[in-house]
Formats: sequence, structure tokens, C-alpha cells
Amino acid sequence: MDTTGYIPQRSTDEETGQLLPYQPAPNPYTALKGRISTKHVQQFVQARQALQVGDLARSKQLLEALTKADTDLSGPWVMLGDIAVQQQQLDEAIGHYAKAIEVNEVNVNAYLKLAKTQRLRGNFVPAQNTYAKALSVWPDFPEAHLNLAVLYDIYLNKPLPAQRHMESYQFLTGGRDKARAQWLAELQQRTGQAIELEAGVTQAVSTTSSRI
Repeated sequence: MDTTGYIPQRSTDEETGQLLPYQPAPNPYTALKGRISTKHVQQFVQARQALQVGDLARSKQLLEALTKADTDLSGPWVMLGDIAVQQQQLDEAIGHYAKAIEVNEVNVNAYLKLAKTQRLRGNFVPAQNTYAKALSVWPDFPEAHLNLAVLYDIYLNKPLPAQRHMESYQFLTGGRDKARAQWLAELQQRTGQAIELEAGVTQAVSTTSSRI
């Protein structure tokens, strides 16, 4: 699946020819409305706390109960995927992340984790396609651009698309990641292509979400 169509495009003022300020698209997952019961929120928090202290069995028990109590929640499926990754059960993790997307197709975090797990399994082209699907949901998803750059450069040996997606990541995050800036400079040296997106123009909404 081609991912170049998701590179941010700058617009120019027709009269002056100057670049207009870029307005990044909002994260559709954090923009979702709807109430979640206090009981289920508390249960999710307890599961996350158990996971943080290494009590995977307790966390998994709480999450599995939550998926049965509220079938509209995708967050528990994502966390079940995280537990499976910790236990090196990658196929199971892929199933959980896919289920999270089935439950809520705009949960961009689920796409990101699914693609990373596919990459761990050595399924590089499916991972690329999953990142592309994430960008079809949220074109200005910084971490999707970053991870595509990593995938293209390290695993698929495609430095030019890696450069374009690294440019996108730096652009959307305001160029705050200095280590990635060095990587971008090294990519540019290898490709010999000019940088089309200058960092420091704007900053996309964080992917961090309190939704479950």
C-alpha cells in the first residue's frame, strides 16, 4: 500500500505566494464523545496498575472481564495485546490489536501497536499496510510517520520514503526530536534529495489518550 499520499502538503497564498500556516488534522480517537461508566473506568485503571507492577495475570483477568462487560471498549483489547507482547505471544497480540480496531476503527494507537508487532514477526509489508491504514484514519499521526520511516529505512531498504516520513514526523512535532533530526540529515545525505518539509512549523495533537 502506497504511503506517500499521506505526506503533509503545504498550501500557498494565491496572492502573495507565501506558505500558509499548516493546520494539522485532529486525532479522531481523542475527539470521540461518549460516556463510560465509572465502574468500568476504575476497572481499567486497576488493570493498568496491575500491569505496571508486573501482575500480568491480575491485569489480564480484569481486562477480559471488561471486554465482556462492555463490548464497545477497544482499550482493554489493546492492553491485552500489550500483555501478550510481554509474554512473547506475538500472534495472540496481533489478534488482540486487530480486535481493538474491529471494535473502534479510529483507535489509532491500536494500529500503531499492531504494526509494531507485525514488524517483530518479520511481516514487514503487512506492517507497512497497517501504518498506511492508521494514516488513512489520521493523516497527521506523528508516530505513524516515524515508525514508517524506521520500517522503510532499516527493514525495507527504501531510504527516500523513509526520508519523507521522517520529515513528516519532524514537521508535525515541531522538530523537537533532535536525535531524529540527525537521522533525517543522514537519510538526506544518502538520498541526495532536498528536505521538502521544514521542521518547527507546527505541532500535531499528541497521540496520548485517556480513552479506553
